[in-house]
Amino acid sequence: MIKQRDNRPWIRPLPERLINKIAAGEVVERPASVVKELVENALDAGADRIEIIIEKSGTRLIKIVDNGWGIGEDQIEIAFSRHATSKISEFDDLDRIESYGFRGEALPSIASVSRMRMVSRPREADSGIEIVFEGGVLQSKKLIAAPPGTTVEVENLFFNTPARRKFLKAETTEARHITRVAMAMAMARYQVGFSYQMNDRQVFALPNGLGLGERVSGLLAPGKKFVAVSGEIGSVKVLGYVGLPELAQSNRNSQFIFINGRYIQSPTLSHALASGYGELLPRGNYPIGAVLLQVDPSELDVNVHPAKTEVRLSRERDVYDVVHRQVKEALHREGVIPTFQVPTKSSFSVSVPDSPSLPARQNVIPGVLSRSSFSTEQLGAIYRNAPAVPASREAQVVRVDTSTGEILDDTAPAATAGPSLRLIGRFDDLYLLFQCDADLLLIDQHTAHERVLYEETLARMEAQNGVGQNLLLPVNVELGAEQMALFAESRDILTQTGFAIEPFGGATVRIEAVPAILSKKSPEPSLRAILDDLASLRKSGCDLKKAVAQSVACRSAVMAGDKLTDREAIAVVERLLACDNRYSCPHGRPTFIKLSRRDLDKQFGRG
Repeated sequence: MIKQRDNRPWIRPLPERLINKIAAGEVVERPASVVKELVENALDAGADRIEIIIEKSGTRLIKIVDNGWGIGEDQIEIAFSRHATSKISEFDDLDRIESYGFRGEALPSIASVSRMRMVSRPREADSGIEIVFEGGVLQSKKLIAAPPGTTVEVENLFFNTPARRKFLKAETTEARHITRVAMAMAMARYQVGFSYQMNDRQVFALPNGLGLGERVSGLLAPGKKFVAVSGEIGSVKVLGYVGLPELAQSNRNSQFIFINGRYIQSPTLSHALASGYGELLPRGNYPIGAVLLQVDPSELDVNVHPAKTEVRLSRERDVYDVVHRQVKEALHREGVIPTFQVPTKSSFSVSVPDSPSLPARQNVIPGVLSRSSFSTEQLGAIYRNAPAVPASREAQVVRVDTSTGEILDDTAPAATAGPSLRLIGRFDDLYLLFQCDADLLLIDQHTAHERVLYEETLARMEAQNGVGQNLLLPVNVELGAEQMALFAESRDILTQTGFAIEPFGGATVRIEAVPAILSKKSPEPSLRAILDDLASLRKSGCDLKKAVAQSVACRSAVMAGDKLTDREAIAVVERLLACDNRYSCPHGRPTFIKLSRRDLDKQFGRG
């Protein structure tokens, strides 16, 4: 209870243990924060081999083993004092920080909310020293036999701060955060050997001496090609590897940006990376890869937040331009972005069929037909020679396999799709044109089919009767570390859709069956795409079961460019009209747009 004098609060210094717990609220946000701080300490200590061992997503055990310089007996207890550090010594050092740590808050903060054991031995010492803290209180300190380097064990994290532990996410979610940190540190210092183990399963083991390209491809997309990015403009150096456009994802989970070896979060630089691709990336997609920037430390402020993932750059616009330019030039060199020369007006030409009543071929800019180009008689000849538009046919009844959603070809007798709905055409193999009384419906075949498959898939998942198609030969897929964590989280729900997938050792899984509606798709790209979708959807707060149904439906639906027969087009629309929500796909995009006769009259000046 706070002492008072004359009914006024009494100001007094806080106890050291309470100060450390307050600091822990900023430094130790979740188990991944502990991993980051301890690995950074190991790297600052000159380690070239680091082992990360995690149990129960870090709440049971976080163990970091390194072969760095170690801490001497006379220094180890001081290391757990608040604001004790070997990284800086005076005020001016803050202007040129070249180490990961410098605030001296990590060790006391972690020790205050866990049971923490450290064993360290300098290379020149004959023995090591063990020190144990529990809830920030020193329990023991003694000499012990140990190899050179440092081992830190953090057990029962947040045992004395139940409110903080209560707000942790599911184990699989916390595991993904730890995996992302481990991947980031392994790419930031690609010369260092890293081993990462989660719940007795080896996630990755990376030896010393690998190049950055091998690290990036091995962690983000094994076996896929990445484009090297390198260059130097002014005081900014760029080194990195980025994925080809077809590897782009709907989230930034496989995008890593570093400044002076520090993994950071920067929407500005992330945008610079994406802008280097120009129009090669569909809207809402983000490139994967890792970009390491080297800037003058005096132009960088890392003392923004205790977590040190946010930085301020004195010349942020210049750094943005360097990233954008170097990525764009790298894609040019690789031939991903072809050089395009704008043609002159005279080089445009259109071929007109030979006809006695038509002039010879003329140079015309496509899409612009001047009235003076042809006479009235010549225009009439074009219309007369054009192929006749087939008469509208009555729609035919379409049989649909209700267990798989597949449209079945049949020679059933003709029938109308409805008393007032009639298929009248298509545009660009994407939009279906239907007349509904006096209205014109423009239907997006992909979003319409996606809505149908989403509701049908979700219903089958709820009824536990997902239909799978066994593969003739099982397919082995090597997943990235983050994808493997997503698979572990969603495996049971994927099974409900018809997938049969089993772990096959390490980061490899074996696909033995796929949902029937995905049977015509390639299994490996489908699984990867679904896992990438889940990462994005879960981040936006989407329910996991709905996220799986949404992704499977999107990957199964007909796409732009798929040519539908009349019967198939009518079947999609009939099933759309039977949906609970016929107006939008699961992503929120409209399935159709309605234009009334009045709308068209206004456009043609008839209003």
